[in-house]
Amino acid sequence: MAFGNNLNKITNSFTQDTLFKGLSQILPVRVISIDQSNSLNNGTIIGEVILQQSNQPYKSRITASPISSNTKNYPLVNEVVFIISGPTGKYSSNSSETKYYYLTSLNLWNNPNTNPTPSPYTNISPQSENKTISEIELGSPNKSVEVDNNQFKPGTYFTEKSNIFPLYPFEGDYIIEGRFGNSIRFGSTDVQSTNATQTPLNSWSTFGSNGDPITILRNGQSVALTGSAQSLVVEDINKDLSSIYLTSTQQLPIEVASQNDYLSYGKEKPIAPNQYVGAQVVLNSGRLLFNTTQDHIMLSSQKSINLNSVDGVNIDTTGPVVLEAPEIKLGSNDATESVLLGDSTVNLLQNLISDLSSLLKIMGSQIGNNGILLEPMGTTARTISNNLDTYQTQLDGLKSNIVKVE
Repeated sequence: MAFGNNLNKITNSFTQDTLFKGLSQILPVRVISIDQSNSLNNGTIIGEVILQQSNQPYKSRITASPISSNTKNYPLVNEVVFIISGPTGKYSSNSSETKYYYLTSLNLWNNPNTNPTPSPYTNISPQSENKTISEIELGSPNKSVEVDNNQFKPGTYFTEKSNIFPLYPFEGDYIIEGRFGNSIRFGSTDVQSTNATQTPLNSWSTFGSNGDPITILRNGQSVALTGSAQSLVVEDINKDLSSIYLTSTQQLPIEVASQNDYLSYGKEKPIAPNQYVGAQVVLNSGRLLFNTTQDHIMLSSQKSINLNSVDGVNIDTTGPVVLEAPEIKLGSNDATESVLLGDSTVNLLQNLISDLSSLLKIMGSQIGNNGILLEPMGTTARTISNNLDTYQTQLDGLKSNIVKVE
């Protein structure tokens, strides 16, 4: 009404007529079909204009195109959209030609999965029972009809789900929700103060102050969620299928798989994941894969890089594994024994064996004052000398062909 009053102030009659005409062309339309072809007509809908129900069905049908060329958020069959008229691509040659464009689906049921409504002139249940829209809502909050009826399907292959729950919006949140339990929340810390008591309103608000930013990207709600499809839920970092959290001052109650308590660190251990407070990026899913097709994966840290797992840590490569550090400890953080240099040690042992062999050969041929070999020293020396030759041939086999140290 306020806009209409402002129109009376416009003195240019052509402009005034144009604006009135535009207002009359903002129409609610129920989608009957949508073009899913591999062409530029993809997303174009055919719908019937929704008017107050009369004795005879109103059969006015309109074709409309998506209003945005960059964002695709197409409606499903039986959902309702607003349409507006605008110029065509031929405006420069034919300024009087117009076409219809549609906006996003109306939020009829307040559910991100689907928001359909049947035609008031069509039976959506068996011929013996004609349910009203209110009865449908009571019977199934999300699905529009309990029976599989060809006249009331949301699309060719789209399947309504009764376990897709809308997210609860805290004050100031900006939320984008898909139809399948995927969402992005641009939110913040939410703490309610009552009688000097600070009450966190969600799992990420136990630390920080109201307005501290957090961004949550979630793909797949927890399969354990139950209740009415109109129930509002909040993300659960431990039960949602895959999620990314970007925090500022928050603490996240994440339950990590490995509970090895960072044994390799000794006394100065990292803060446990569910105890850390501050800016961090957390990825949580059933599996994580990092892959590059042309260059490196770079991990850089102000402190340490921790690999903590339940079953083991494996490194597979067709190239070398290089560890460069002023000190490398194997076994524990308390390791003090030094690793020997293999080639140098073998060379030293070979020289030592060679010298011992020479000495034992002399001792094995030593003759006493009576002109007879000294015994039992001679026999023992000759036996050990023969063994040393065998030991010397085995030394090179002790060196690793894979692990090299500097």
